[in-house]
Amino acid sequence: MDNSISHNTSNSKKAGPQGFAEKINYTLYDISNAVNSTHSLTELYHSIYKSLNKLIALPNFFIALYDAQTRMINFKYFIDEYDENFPIIENNEHANSLTGEVIRTGRPLLLKENTLIERAKNNRLIGTIPKIWLGAPLIIGNQVMGAISIQHYTDLDYFSHQHLEILVCVAEQISIAIQRYQILEKLEKEKKTLRIITDHTHSIIFTINSNGTYIFTNPSHMQLGYDPEDINGSSFFDLAHPDNVQTILDFLERGIQGQESHASMAFKVKDKSGDYQTVAGIFEIIRNNDDMLEKIIFIGQIVSAKGLFPHPVKKENKASDQGVSTVAPSSFERLKTILIIEDEDSVREMTAKALKTFGYNTIQASDGEKGISIYQTNHHSIDAICLDIILPGISGADTFKKLLKISPQAKIIITSGHVTCKDQQKMFSNAAAYIEKPYQIMILKETLNRILR
Repeated sequence: MDNSISHNTSNSKKAGPQGFAEKINYTLYDISNAVNSTHSLTELYHSIYKSLNKLIALPNFFIALYDAQTRMINFKYFIDEYDENFPIIENNEHANSLTGEVIRTGRPLLLKENTLIERAKNNRLIGTIPKIWLGAPLIIGNQVMGAISIQHYTDLDYFSHQHLEILVCVAEQISIAIQRYQILEKLEKEKKTLRIITDHTHSIIFTINSNGTYIFTNPSHMQLGYDPEDINGSSFFDLAHPDNVQTILDFLERGIQGQESHASMAFKVKDKSGDYQTVAGIFEIIRNNDDMLEKIIFIGQIVSAKGLFPHPVKKENKASDQGVSTVAPSSFERLKTILIIEDEDSVREMTAKALKTFGYNTIQASDGEKGISIYQTNHHSIDAICLDIILPGISGADTFKKLLKISPQAKIIITSGHVTCKDQQKMFSNAAAYIEKPYQIMILKETLNRILR
């Protein structure tokens, strides 16, 4: 291994400063391109390691990511000669790890044997003591998202300040690559969750563009005799009853002019056999970044098929003679209400949308304090609670205790991937259910059906 680093250094000197700068540029390019050539974050981390290993031989290499809300450091990727496992550091405020110090200070760090031994004596170092250790923060904007570090266990002179400069140089590109992949992965998960929702609901869901052309239809259109592929690309107005078209066009025109964003309607639509069925639901206008109408989403149910829509009592509007009506919300049986306490906006909102399609009312809280306040005021009308454990501010465990103090009969579903402590496991045994994250929305649906029946 020592020969390898000497070989790399020797080649860089022969190539001169310009040649070595080119090698760094190639490394940066490789890291940037890895986002498009890998299929998971684990593959991305390994690709980053391989790119850096071509530039500097790295027998020990680590990527750690930091969650500012939970203050948790997680070693997502590591190559190490001695240590097989690296702990998840659950609170970085007083963490003794070198990586934690780099993340807290946002500054690179190079430490050699004497300093490292001294730190170990003072319990300021985790794991086997190396001869030399280097770390650089991963920063996006002004936020530290993690750190990369390298070390050697036997050679005090294996790395130098030049290597620390290289580490700092590539850290920015690594940060960008990881953030880009996290965004892409998050979008992909949201698409999959949305697909699960649309594929497993009885609701009729479709999307049309500003011209009224179908761009998405869900499998529930089989209730009308259509396979989604039969109507995607065709005109919505070819299926809508002629007497209803003008009312819907008027809504579309008001939406284009920015006068209206959603409307509740019931209208008739032609099924595969040629008969007309009444569908009731909500049209929602989606606008682009320029505030122009981009598409319209409809979510509703067939009301002319017996039993699919619970006891509808229609409040007729001026267009009722033409078969268009609005449905009075107060005419339905009381829907069960679910309180969602979740700090991740995308997860919370996606869960709320899914539960609404399943026929539940939802109330959202982004942290434990808000959730407790909402439950204190509304607990008589809240039927169940979905509680994430990793929350900012008041912890999920304390939130759980306070919710039960308000109502010992509270039906709380714990949704988390971090219940590992035995004390927590014992405490959460009082919960109505536990779902490990990430979970499929149908699992939540089945759990709610079970505990609320």
